[in-house]
Amino acid sequence: MDSISSEPRPLCDLCGSQGELAQNGVTDPDGNLAGSWSFQRCTNPDCGVYWLDPAPPPDELWKAYATYHTHTRKSSNPLAQSTLSLAHRFIKLWFLPLWLLTGLQREAKILRYMTLAHEPIGKLLDVGCGGGRFLNRMQKRGWKVEGSDFDEQAARKVTHKYAIKTHVGDLSHCKLPADNFDVITMSQTIEHLYIPNTTLHECLRILKPGGLLILTTPNAESMGANEFGSFWRGWEAPRHLHLFTVNSLKRLVQRAGFEVPEALTYSAGSAVVYRVSRANLLSRKLTWLEEFGFLVWSYRKELQEFRAQDRRPHTGQNVLIRAYKPKL
Repeated sequence: MDSISSEPRPLCDLCGSQGELAQNGVTDPDGNLAGSWSFQRCTNPDCGVYWLDPAPPPDELWKAYATYHTHTRKSSNPLAQSTLSLAHRFIKLWFLPLWLLTGLQREAKILRYMTLAHEPIGKLLDVGCGGGRFLNRMQKRGWKVEGSDFDEQAARKVTHKYAIKTHVGDLSHCKLPADNFDVITMSQTIEHLYIPNTTLHECLRILKPGGLLILTTPNAESMGANEFGSFWRGWEAPRHLHLFTVNSLKRLVQRAGFEVPEALTYSAGSAVVYRVSRANLLSRKLTWLEEFGFLVWSYRKELQEFRAQDRRPHTGQNVLIRAYKPKL
């Protein structure tokens, strides 16, 4: 699969305003789709969302996922994969004292459970559940969990592997009962949606009063985005249709009817984005020695970014939103 059609999207999907060119020359980071892509930034100060223009129409977008992680097999070179995994563990052990000292390790643990480690156990829906590992993790902690994903193959795997109920398709088409969930999580999902505000309104409907919505998504104003420009992995064209900043996502969630007491950025896990972005910039296959060097460099960058948040707030790799459905 090396070609995909696209169509112009000259106006902001969320407010109808004009945009200004934010980034062009973005290519498929997996190298499977030909061509380059551009992102517009909404000029409406009350919006500010980034969107892909032009973008694949809905009936073409499946091509962008034909070689995505939910469909592809494991590495054909298990020895290389095992060696790289061992290198990851060694480097993590090397950096562990600094992570503990700075608080980065604590941030990573908080995000492992999507900030829910100390919340009362209840009923949880993960929208865009992917491979289901997060749902399995929460199920082991006593949560009653369900997942949804537009990828039928991925959803089937989750049900088969973990015995977790999954729903296939856009959330608004799943017809879930109102006031049904205590928590809804959307980890690295909202950026893939054609009409994210419709999904947010559906989340509001199916959450119980006082229920919690937790969102994470790439930060278009992150240090990584500024450093790597069109090579930043977070653009992920053409799979990412919308990108956000802290303020633009907070405003969107509030307009959907949520109360948003917490909106910030985080750095835990950003090493992989730095590593892949730098490899994209190099535009060639890395040697094993280069791969190891990039690993060390990327973990250093993650730590630097985390430390910089005191001086440069809202520039972490990802946005985190915690929002509540108003109580009756």
